[in-house]
Amino acid sequence: MTISKLPSPTLDNNILFMGLTLDERAVLLQNAQTVNYNKHSAIFEPNKPANKAYILLSGSVKITVHAERKDIIKYVVRPGMLFGEAFLTGELVRRDFAYAMEDNTDVLEIDAQIFLMLSRKNFSFAQALLHFLGERLRHTEHQLERVVLKDSKSRIMEYLHQMGTEQGRQVGMETLVKHNMTHQDIADVTGTSRQMVTAVLNQLKRENVLYFNRKKILFRDLNSLPAAS
Repeated sequence: MTISKLPSPTLDNNILFMGLTLDERAVLLQNAQTVNYNKHSAIFEPNKPANKAYILLSGSVKITVHAERKDIIKYVVRPGMLFGEAFLTGELVRRDFAYAMEDNTDVLEIDAQIFLMLSRKNFSFAQALLHFLGERLRHTEHQLERVVLKDSKSRIMEYLHQMGTEQGRQVGMETLVKHNMTHQDIADVTGTSRQMVTAVLNQLKRENVLYFNRKKILFRDLNSLPAAS
């Protein structure tokens, strides 16, 4: 873990902070620092004080809980996203883990009390935070619905479609996703097994729906996978 000096324009294009004045952003950044994490490093852990907000600047982070001797990934954080927001709902200590998924993961760490103070002073900022919490809740509800209503194969294929839609780059008629998700990570986020993930990917590869290796997935036809509903 390495702490470095933060460049000033970090929040300029982040929709969550657009309601803040320049002075308010400056206050936020004066109480923040950039921390660089290596792969597998813990950013926070359960039972630690929930006294910081985090914004991912680069890399990726997984938010997990431990259940029955395995990880369950609640969601994966992408650059620009806020995480570690438990203090906004009154929690004083953490209940989950945050792990860096790759080397040179840069995280902006902001004092939670400054976050709360600005939300009390600035109604637009408070509204943006409320909208963010609502989206996070809807994501959690959708994950629960998938586990209850869909079988393992459907959940995996839906997640692959989501990866292609959210992270994919068009390459001719195909869609390329560069990622750092292991088969176990995909299993943890879909509530399935690593063996099932491998079997589904191999089947889709045989059917020429996609090609994959450790760092990328190339979707020949993204529309042949079920879309999230």
